[in-house]
Amino acid sequence: MSTIRKRVADILTDAIKASPSGMRWAELHRTAERALPAENQNSIHGSIHYFASHLPDEISKPERGLYVYGAETPTELNSLGEPAVASISRLKEHDFYQPFADWLKDEVEEATVAVPLGGNCLGTKWGTPDVIALFQPRRTDPIKFSEEVIAAEIKTDTNQLIVAFGQACAYKLFAHRVYLVVPCTAPKADLQRLDALAGVVGIGLVKFNPDDAANPEFDVMARAAKHEPDYFYTNQAITKCAEALRL
Repeated sequence: MSTIRKRVADILTDAIKASPSGMRWAELHRTAERALPAENQNSIHGSIHYFASHLPDEISKPERGLYVYGAETPTELNSLGEPAVASISRLKEHDFYQPFADWLKDEVEEATVAVPLGGNCLGTKWGTPDVIALFQPRRTDPIKFSEEVIAAEIKTDTNQLIVAFGQACAYKLFAHRVYLVVPCTAPKADLQRLDALAGVVGIGLVKFNPDDAANPEFDVMARAAKHEPDYFYTNQAITKCAEALRL
């Protein structure tokens, strides 16, 4: 008779193989419990842990907590059970510049003035942020703090997420805080990688509905961490944006 470890491993391998989008830990646990109702729960739990740390050659773990059959990248499915593909919104990126500027100022109150920018306002190959903002102390604030510059890069094309991340990183040269704003329709694995990268470099990550500029439903995945930029480039950027910021 095969051991409990062997039976659990066979059950989970077959289940993962039958799941194109892979399986997570809780799903593995439920699958094993349903298949082996007479077995001791602690034995099943221990066998799943053993399976996870001694994966068969045909099972891989492309990201935290996700187990897939064969390929390192799972096939993500849409709501119809079909393979998900990268999407491009029917709306333009600039349709979301003003909504994000308003959200940054009024909803999360991380700016006192925020304006759409885009184009080539800064006139450098390092790019121009889609939204630039200032966070300034108010007259009524008992403790006055130093002004901060906030920059944001917005993308509606999920094929351009890596490009957008690179642009956002470049804005850290002159901005105290930087946000990368991406569609919620992006593949889940891409959002998870961006979330991890954002944590490494201190960039804020926001997802939104790319099909509704009137109600984008901006949702913070990671807050932007404050850092000290190079003030030579900060002053250079703000000087070029002074008219837009009404300075």
